[in-house]
Amino acid sequence: MKKRKYVKETPVVLYDKAGYPSMMLKLENTAPTKEIADPVFLVKEVEYDSIYLSRFLNSAAGDHVVSLPFRDPLAMVSMDEAIRLIRKKGPEWHLLTNCEWQYIKDTTAPNTHGNTSCGKYHGDGAESGIGGKYGRTETGSGPASWFHNGNKETGIADTIGNVWKIVSGIRLKRGRLEYMANNDAAAPDADLSEESREFLEVLVDGRPVNIGPGKDGMMITTGEVEGWDCVDREDVCVDLQTVPQILKDIGIITDDVETSTDLFAADAELDEAVCFVGGSYNSASDAGSSALSVLDPRSDVNTDVGFFSACLGKPVIR
Repeated sequence: MKKRKYVKETPVVLYDKAGYPSMMLKLENTAPTKEIADPVFLVKEVEYDSIYLSRFLNSAAGDHVVSLPFRDPLAMVSMDEAIRLIRKKGPEWHLLTNCEWQYIKDTTAPNTHGNTSCGKYHGDGAESGIGGKYGRTETGSGPASWFHNGNKETGIADTIGNVWKIVSGIRLKRGRLEYMANNDAAAPDADLSEESREFLEVLVDGRPVNIGPGKDGMMITTGEVEGWDCVDREDVCVDLQTVPQILKDIGIITDDVETSTDLFAADAELDEAVCFVGGSYNSASDAGSSALSVLDPRSDVNTDVGFFSACLGKPVIR
């Protein structure tokens, strides 16, 4: 668990433009200068005073989505449909970005669990939530250990397990890793489409980084990859002479990579594979804050795939 500098957290209720309430975690930017502000507040070179993160997996309220407890998470929704529903809430609202997910991951307390076995934590059946459809549990209905900071009053629920969470700003294009800088994917005008040219490549010695099965199994490499695979993070081969910091910043390589059983999945054959994180109700030990899947297209829908929304504050005037 890492404490991010110059960030103050406060649970709040935020109303969207249609008047629907959502329970959010407000991240307040307390940096004295833009140069040292947390990347989560930097959106297309504009510094923001705050970011609001859903405290609960989004659920349906008619044709709207909200972040509220004790509701069935909205699933069977594609990435593009999730983006559409969230943008209906107002121009500052957006699908949770990978940059924002990395903030959640870094601030997740040790021994955080979740619904990883059809309503229960696979490691202790006494940890359970209120049963929903299929193997899901109602949002925030689990114990304190199912909240990212171990606190039901201030934490974000179900970050681990329940449903895989769709995040924006990171993808594979036929195995080639692409990402958006800082929190650019949160911008109201961010182009998150498959054809978007706003994504960047990670280069090592002038060559793009690829992810997928290679000569030594699942690989992070500048060499060739082909096909798809799902492995534990500890079984991923990092075939790079130098590891650029950006691979750690965007969660491709983690500090516990040599011992983690969190899932790491990738498909190098798809024209575009989008990113899901955290695991679901049937992930068991593969779930975790470092669990990452770039295995499916943006059209994928499933009973174990949902999402968080987030909202920008106001630009900083210094």
